[in-house]
Amino acid sequence: MKYIKNILLSCTVVALTSCVNDDVNYTTTDKPTVSMTGQSATSIMEGETITVSLTTDATYKEEMDFKLELVSGGSNSDYIVSDADGLATGATSVDDGFGAFGYKIEFPAYAENHTFNITAVQDVLKEGTENLRFKLTSADNKNGLAAGGAIFIDLEVTNYVSDELVAVMDFDKTVSYVTIEQKILETDLDDETVDHTDSLCNLIDYDFYLGSWFSWASCPEEISAANAAANPGNTTAPGGPLADGDYVIVADLYEVDLGLDADENEILDGDFALPFTLTINHVGTFNASIDFPATYFSNSPQSAAGGNGQVLLGTLSVVGGKYILKNADDEVVAAE
Repeated sequence: MKYIKNILLSCTVVALTSCVNDDVNYTTTDKPTVSMTGQSATSIMEGETITVSLTTDATYKEEMDFKLELVSGGSNSDYIVSDADGLATGATSVDDGFGAFGYKIEFPAYAENHTFNITAVQDVLKEGTENLRFKLTSADNKNGLAAGGAIFIDLEVTNYVSDELVAVMDFDKTVSYVTIEQKILETDLDDETVDHTDSLCNLIDYDFYLGSWFSWASCPEEISAANAAANPGNTTAPGGPLADGDYVIVADLYEVDLGLDADENEILDGDFALPFTLTINHVGTFNASIDFPATYFSNSPQSAAGGNGQVLLGTLSVVGGKYILKNADDEVVAAE
């Protein structure tokens, strides 16, 4: 019996030692590291786009997700991100697990390289040069890692300037009002008060005129070359720089439609103001605004109903190609 036990013990030792190979090094598999290999430009004008090129040191069987965010030099409204085909990528949010505002960059499975675009938003504002800094970090599934923990992308954005006029009448304003549902006529026994809060875009129709140009049936109303191209028939605009002279600015309250319920004999309980803001832009060089908090009310005359809904807002004077905005009393509000 003792002989048999010794044989079994010897076999067990041999079996255990035969499984060990001193020449094999057992380590955890490293995740792929993604680096930036190129940036098509480091300085652009508003409206222009750069392409950022990435590469990985090892392909991976699944998509690798990264987050691009602006960390200094501007605001999130200053840029948009798109893929190689120019299709905008969705903005991230706290709800999708990516934290604060940014863009999700998706490095495809099995791909060795990937590109995406950053476009500087073109606006009408007079601004100085902005120096934007972006940070690209690993996110979500963390299948891949950003080289050095984060990849930084620096971009200088210069102001866009043109001779174009962009005039805006913005009435996307939130208002509150009260209606009464008179369920039985000639008695208030069953009257019911209803509180409403809505954007004026859903309730009224303003028309907007500057000189011989106009904008109809949109909110906000905008007289510009871009809006005229997008809405032929509803908008006109000058085809180039404004000639020296005076251009009268007029608003027209065309219609107020609160959608009152006839079946409930619904009526408005008191009138309310219909505010708007007028903004005149000489793109990239001049911006001026005037607020009109109570020029019109819900009971003001409406052109669609046969009334005169037009009101003089002011005058745009052009002298030597430069803008001067005056109010309805011919007082200078701003000058270029």
